[in-house]
Amino acid sequence: MYASFDWLRELCPIEAGPEEAAAALTRRGLTVDAVETIGDDTQFEIDIPANRPDCLGHRGLARELSAAFGVPLASPTPPPAAGGGDVSESIAVQIEADDLCGRFTARIVRGVSLRPSPPEVIRRLEVCGLRSINNVVDASNLVMLETGNPIHFFDLPTLEDQRIIVRRAKAGETLTTLDDQKRALDEEMLVIADGRKAIALAGVMGGAETEIGAATRDVLIESAWFLPRSIRRTARKTGLASDASHRFERGVDPEGVRAAQDMAVRLLVELAGGRADSGWVDLYPGAAEPRRLGLRTTEMQRLLGYLPGAEETREALAALALDPVEGGAGTFEVTVPSWRVDLEGEADLVEEVARHLGYDRVPTSMAGLPEIETSTGNVDRAELARDLLARRGFHEAYGYAMIGPGEDERFVEPSLRAPLGLTHPIVETMAVLRRSILPGLLRAVDLNLRRGNRDVRLYEVGKVFHPSGDGFPAEPLRAGIVWCGRARPSHWSEPDRDVRWFDLAGLVEDVLRSASPGMPIDRAPGGTRAQHPGLSAVWVHGATEVAWAGPLHPELSAELTREIWIAEIDFDRLPAGETRVAAYTRLPNLGAVERDIAVVLPPDRSWREVRDALTAVEAPVPASIEAVDRYEGKPLAAGSAAVTVRVRLQPDRTSLTEETIEEYRRRLVDELTGPLGLEIRS
Repeated sequence: MYASFDWLRELCPIEAGPEEAAAALTRRGLTVDAVETIGDDTQFEIDIPANRPDCLGHRGLARELSAAFGVPLASPTPPPAAGGGDVSESIAVQIEADDLCGRFTARIVRGVSLRPSPPEVIRRLEVCGLRSINNVVDASNLVMLETGNPIHFFDLPTLEDQRIIVRRAKAGETLTTLDDQKRALDEEMLVIADGRKAIALAGVMGGAETEIGAATRDVLIESAWFLPRSIRRTARKTGLASDASHRFERGVDPEGVRAAQDMAVRLLVELAGGRADSGWVDLYPGAAEPRRLGLRTTEMQRLLGYLPGAEETREALAALALDPVEGGAGTFEVTVPSWRVDLEGEADLVEEVARHLGYDRVPTSMAGLPEIETSTGNVDRAELARDLLARRGFHEAYGYAMIGPGEDERFVEPSLRAPLGLTHPIVETMAVLRRSILPGLLRAVDLNLRRGNRDVRLYEVGKVFHPSGDGFPAEPLRAGIVWCGRARPSHWSEPDRDVRWFDLAGLVEDVLRSASPGMPIDRAPGGTRAQHPGLSAVWVHGATEVAWAGPLHPELSAELTREIWIAEIDFDRLPAGETRVAAYTRLPNLGAVERDIAVVLPPDRSWREVRDALTAVEAPVPASIEAVDRYEGKPLAAGSAAVTVRVRLQPDRTSLTEETIEEYRRRLVDELTGPLGLEIRS
């Protein structure tokens, strides 16, 4: 949008120059892209966000300058006194589509004379990027550019029956618009009609038959509010994009139509020598009470990372015409002006305070933020699992909670009670409630394989139903995973390979870590009767089994053409996990240090014991410990394995000395050779 600096200064008499005004608007989120001198005026090219239609007029921009510089707005010039007959005696107005037209007003100015506009009007329009047409048309453009509320002038004698009807277009109706194009209308479009025909596309463009021309003497002024999505839809269907539709489809001020009417009357009298009729028609079916919103200081601190003072918060809200009323316990209640269609909730008010006080006050460090604890409820765990699995390329499936009798028998512990039967099942294959998610997922895998899809990744998160002694079933929340085919998408850089055990195990452990961060959950051999014996595992917390994974048992996969890997996780059995706090961690600017230790594990020792022992040794800086290699064979004893342990030290503030590194490594070796009695290979 182009704007005139001189015009802005008339509406808000600031002492600042164009550069300062442009900088102030930019700081407030209305980016000034260019500043150009045209004659004695300065042209601003301003990027107006789509949610700020109030700034598509000079008065809206002047409000921003008023708030920025603390200078009050100039009062609008009142229209001259009316001297003709009453408007209601000359025109009848009716709104039939009040769901699309929330307000419609009409005034009449008689005796206008079309002629070229004065030089000052022509220059003002040029600065704003418009071409002068004549004094009457220019007057309507000046109203739109100042108030942001588009208006339309009709040649009054051309209206049939001296009537205005705001209605939906009729099937098969047409309209020749001001660009001399005949357009087919449909019943979703809103039109302005007289007693016989459509005369304008509401909010988009007027019709040629009622256009202001050289013979025009009496003018009907329309100023209205139309439903934004209706105007947007009509503009897209017709391919018409006008200055009026640009504003209407974003939302103009319904309370601003009176100011637009007053300015239009004044300009027609001043520029065209007209005389206004008394009164005006104002139909307002969409009238509503002003919206009120609450603002809590605690929410400001949470969103901004700092807490502005109560007085400067009140002053910021008052500068933005929000009429704040301070309540108890650090709260404010504000009245939203009719022109601020973008203010819908508390977060919007927080943004307004930050915008007024300056975004440079928002701290760059997050140290001032209150601690935000993550929830460990099952709903959050389910969402975490969905997000993680979706990121890994799995598709979510939705299965029935009803399955056939015995279908899940091998997927649950033998001690679990018989499934709950339905009193009136739809079909026999849906006669009982599921105790495991996997049978339904396996049916989906089978269907995919039969259709030729050899690579299947599916998951489902939902409830299962375990009978209990009190007559009501327990309904634990579980995640089921099925995976077959390639481990990753094909790529020329490496050969294809099918899913392996560690692909599935790593996926299960990632889900467990996200659901119960920091909790000790160990893996052990085991699984359900539906999984291959000897190739499956169970994850336990203490003595409680929380997850099961492995390949599908050969007896169940005999009819399938691919090896199927399955897993199931019970969220209800998972521990709560450590409380996580939202915090900022500075990226290290020092290089990491790595040391390898080769240790021999006899058959009676596990990697978990080694990991736990090394993790318990205090490190001088944050450290990670992982196994990077494993070897079995001569010269090692039968059943023994040589494991290479990589220790990675990440200093964050000061460099580590060689003495510190070697001292830490020595303590790790002592822990392995002492309490664990393990052999270190050189």
